[in-house]
Amino acid sequence: MNNKKLLLATAIASVIPNPVVYAEGMLEEVVVTARKRSESLQETPLSVVALGGESMEQQNISDLKGIEMKMPNVAAGGAGGLGGSNAAFFVRGVGTDRNAVNQETPIALYVDDAYYGRTDGALLSVLDVAQVEVSRGPQGTLFGRGATGGAIRYITQKPANELEAKLQLNVGSENRRDIKAVVNLPVTEDVALRFTGASLNQDGHVKGVLSGVDYGDTNSNLFRAYLRWQLNENAEILWSADITRGNTNGGASVLVGRNNNAPFVQGEAGAGFDISTIPLAGDYSKSYQTGDNFYKSDNRGSNLTLNWALSDAVDFKSSTSWRKIDVNGAYDTDGTPASLFEQRFERGIDMLSQEIQFSGEGDAHSWLAGFFYYSEEASDHRDVLTTQNSRDRTSTRIVNPYEVESYAVFGQASFDLNDQWSLTTGLRYTYDDKSIVANELNAAGNNKVAEDVRNTDTWNALTGRVSLEYQLEDDIFLFASLARGYRSGGFNDRIRADLGADNFFGITAFDEETLDVAELGFRSELFDQRLRFNVTLFYGEYDDMQISSLLPGTTRNVIQNIGASEISGLEGEFTLVLNDIFSIDGAFGLLDTEYTRIDSDSASVGLNSDFARAPELSYSLGLEADWGETIARIDYGWKDEFRSVTPDANFIQQEAYGLLNANISYQPEDSAWKLSLYGTNLTDEQYLVSGIAVLNPVGIAQIEPGRFREFGLKIDWEL
Repeated sequence: MNNKKLLLATAIASVIPNPVVYAEGMLEEVVVTARKRSESLQETPLSVVALGGESMEQQNISDLKGIEMKMPNVAAGGAGGLGGSNAAFFVRGVGTDRNAVNQETPIALYVDDAYYGRTDGALLSVLDVAQVEVSRGPQGTLFGRGATGGAIRYITQKPANELEAKLQLNVGSENRRDIKAVVNLPVTEDVALRFTGASLNQDGHVKGVLSGVDYGDTNSNLFRAYLRWQLNENAEILWSADITRGNTNGGASVLVGRNNNAPFVQGEAGAGFDISTIPLAGDYSKSYQTGDNFYKSDNRGSNLTLNWALSDAVDFKSSTSWRKIDVNGAYDTDGTPASLFEQRFERGIDMLSQEIQFSGEGDAHSWLAGFFYYSEEASDHRDVLTTQNSRDRTSTRIVNPYEVESYAVFGQASFDLNDQWSLTTGLRYTYDDKSIVANELNAAGNNKVAEDVRNTDTWNALTGRVSLEYQLEDDIFLFASLARGYRSGGFNDRIRADLGADNFFGITAFDEETLDVAELGFRSELFDQRLRFNVTLFYGEYDDMQISSLLPGTTRNVIQNIGASEISGLEGEFTLVLNDIFSIDGAFGLLDTEYTRIDSDSASVGLNSDFARAPELSYSLGLEADWGETIARIDYGWKDEFRSVTPDANFIQQEAYGLLNANISYQPEDSAWKLSLYGTNLTDEQYLVSGIAVLNPVGIAQIEPGRFREFGLKIDWEL
C-alpha cells in the first residue's frame, strides 16, 4: 500500500438490535462478543453488525439467507451448481461462489465457539438464537481460523437457572408447517440443561411443469442439547451436541438463456430434442427440468468449552469442537427435459478443532493470547452427466481424501494511553499443511489416470491488526485501523491428462491470497440517546486473488491466482427512537470494486469485470411500533444489480430489486401466548438465490429463484 492510501483507515461497529426496549425513551445498550469478551457495541473498534434473536423473529428471518437484506455489503445466498442449500457468503465483495472441498471460504463461520469450516449446510436455520454477528474485514488476531473477508458468529441461547419452556407453531404459504420447541431445565444450582428441537417443512415454490415436482422445498429435523455446569465460582463447563437431517427435492433450475449452437445442445438436437421449444423464464415459478433432483444431508457436531478464571488477572478458555457432514444428492442444472448438464454428488466432511486462550485485563490494558488447531478430512465424488449424441459422463471427479491440518498462534492487546486515547495491536501466525488424492472416470467408467494422483504442499503467513481509538465524548467514539487477512492456498481437483505426471495431471497447487484493509470509523449516540448513528469508511488492496474459471470448451473449473484488485466503500447504520411507541432503523452500504492487475492470459475475468455479489448500493429500512400488547413492524431491503458468480463466461446478472416484509404480533398482558401474522416479499419480486451460465459447451444459463410472496401465522407459547 502507498502512504496516501494508508491514510484511509476504518472500522466501526454497528447494530440492528432486538425490538427496541426503551428506558424512558432511550436506546438500549447492545452487547457483542466480536472481540471474545462482552462489551458495548459502541466501544468496539471493529466493523461489526448484529441482529438479535428477537429481532430476527419479528422480521421473520428464518435462516442465514435472510441477513443479507438487513446488513450492508453482506451477501448470503446459494452456491451455484448444486442447488441453494449450499452457502455462498460474501462481505464487501469478498467471498467464493464455488462449492468444493478444495477451496476454503474467506468468510469464517462460527457456531458459538466452534469453527464451521465448510459451506455445506451452512445456511443455518434461526433456532433459539441469541444473536448473529457479522464482523467485516480481515479477522484472526482474536480467535479461531483466520479469515480474509470477515466472520459470521451464530450465537445460541445458553442454559439458564430458570425453568423455561417455549413452543412455536408456524403455518403459511406453500403448505408451511414448522414446529419449534425449547425446554430449559435447572437440574441443580450449578447444573442446567437446554434442549432445542424443530421440524421445518414447506413445499417448494417452483413447479416442475413436466416432472410434477415442487422444487425448493424444506424438510429438516433439528435437535440440540446444551449443558452448563458451574464447577465452582471460577470455572464453568459448556457442552453442546446437535444434529440436523434434511431430505428435500433439491433446488429449482430455471432456464434463462440458451445457445442453440452449443455442442451439447447440438448433440441432443441429433436425438430429436429442440431446446428452442423450452420457454425462457418469464415466470420464475416454473421449471422444465426432469432429471434427478434431490438433496439429503446429515449434519452433526459437538463442542466442549471450559471457562476458568485462574486468578483475578488471568482467564483461561479451552474449546474443543467436532463436526461431521454427509451430503448426497442430484441437481438437474440445465432446467430442460434433456440431459444437457446434470450432476450427482456425494460428499463427506470430518472437522476437528481445538482452541486455547489466555486473557486478562488491568486498569489500563487488556490482552488475549491463543492457539488454534484445525484438522479436516473430506471426500468429494461428483458426476457431471451430459449428452453429446448419447448420454455421457463428461467428468466424474473423485477426491478422497482432501486433508487439512492448520496451526495458528495469535494475540492482541489494548492499552489506554490516557482518558481518551487507546491503542490496539495484534499478530497471528498461521501454518497450513494440505494433501489431496484425486482421479476422474472417463465415459466408460474407467480411471483417466492409471494411479490416483497425490499432491501435498504447505502455506504460512504472518498477519495482524493495529487500531488507534479516540473517545471524543461519552457518546462519540472514533478510530482508525489497519488489518491484513490471509486465505490459505490449496489444490485444483480436476484431472487433465494433457498436463502429464510432471504437472500432477492438473492436480496442481494454487497460492495463498492476502487482503490489506484500512478503515476509519465513527459511532455515536445522540439526542439524549435517542439516535444511534454509526458509519464506516474502508479501503482494501487484494493480492493473489483465488478466482475459479472454466477451461475453454469444457465444464471444468480450475482455481488461479489471477492478480490484484482494490475494494472501497462506505457503510452506515442508524436507529432512531421517535417516541415511546415508534422507532426507525436502517442501514446502507456503498461498494466499489476494481481489478487492478490480471496476471494470467487464461483468467476468467478482465480489468473491467465486476465482482460477484457486490452491488454498488444496498440499503434497508425498518419501522416499528410498540403499543405494549401489540407490536407491528415493516421492513424493506434493496440491492443494486450484481452478478451471481465471478467468471465473465458464467455469471447471471441480477437486476436491482427490493423485498418488503411485514409482521404484527399480539400478546395480551400477563399472557403465556402470542399471535403473529406476517408477510414476506409482499411485492412478489423475482430474484435469484444462485445462478450460472454455461453457454459453451452446454448451451444453458440458469438460475435458482428465491421464494415469492408468502403469508403466515405464528403461535408462540411460553411457560
